[in-house]
Amino acid sequence: MRRLVIAFAATFGLTAATSLGAAADISLTETTQVTLSCNDGHSVVLFADATMLSNLTSDVNAINASGTGTTCTLDTASIDSTTMSTSDWTVYDYNPSENGIHPRRSGDSMPPTTTDGGMTWTFNFKPDIFTALFTTTDPSVTGDDYGKTLTDNIGVSGDAASFTTQKNGGDCVSNVPAVVRFYFTSHSSSGSSSPAPGQPVMGGTPPAGFYTNFWWSDGVNMQMTSGMQNKTLTEPMTPGDWSDWDGKNAASSPTLMQAFTEAAQNVQSIGLSFGGNCFFETGVTPTPDTFTNEVFSSKFSVG
Repeated sequence: MRRLVIAFAATFGLTAATSLGAAADISLTETTQVTLSCNDGHSVVLFADATMLSNLTSDVNAINASGTGTTCTLDTASIDSTTMSTSDWTVYDYNPSENGIHPRRSGDSMPPTTTDGGMTWTFNFKPDIFTALFTTTDPSVTGDDYGKTLTDNIGVSGDAASFTTQKNGGDCVSNVPAVVRFYFTSHSSSGSSSPAPGQPVMGGTPPAGFYTNFWWSDGVNMQMTSGMQNKTLTEPMTPGDWSDWDGKNAASSPTLMQAFTEAAQNVQSIGLSFGGNCFFETGVTPTPDTFTNEVFSSKFSVG
């Protein structure tokens, strides 16, 4: 399954510091927070050192010059990784224009909260705002996760009738059901995309080295069909049920298996992605928009 292959009308990007924590594998040289946004619908955040930022810039320049119509932008913000919190979770919502994601940081933005010392985190959905990601860089769940098992007791509660995603659900050609699934990023494995970075692929999107820095769970999810439901998601960090930015399964080739293994051994951020059955990060929002309260809860662990 592909997560996203959606053509927005214009390229977008944003610069925003987030409350993401500094994971154990975020080194002191990774002092640039990068928001990478492309007009195929992706908008993601990661930390970069000078070499990775240079590689990302080269990839973006190559894609923008490819003539295929796919374009990307990089926006950066300097960070001090030594002063960052190590346990926060961050919610990312699409802007009202649906042209990019931004984090909830300020108190009035309804950021996630915890009442049990960080074991369980909750956040409120907002009317007509599509929530895209819920992630952390907590060192207790990042770093070398290869071969481990992700577990998340998730649930929604409130008076919403159901949930919807956007852009007609992609290949599913339906905005329902909305779906939540596992997602992680890595600062490693860049350059191992299949095919390798270079000239545009005939009839397709030009490959980029950063495709294998981002992975979505293919096989495990919760369909968000009611305002009151819960489910325990369990997924091993092995190649079988994961796909990269380009929608290619990690087990589909030796190159991608190697890239996934390297990424899973160097997880930078991890958590959940919200979207549809076909496109995995189009965001979700409660429906109808007359709901008064709808809460998402997550008790996430890696072991």
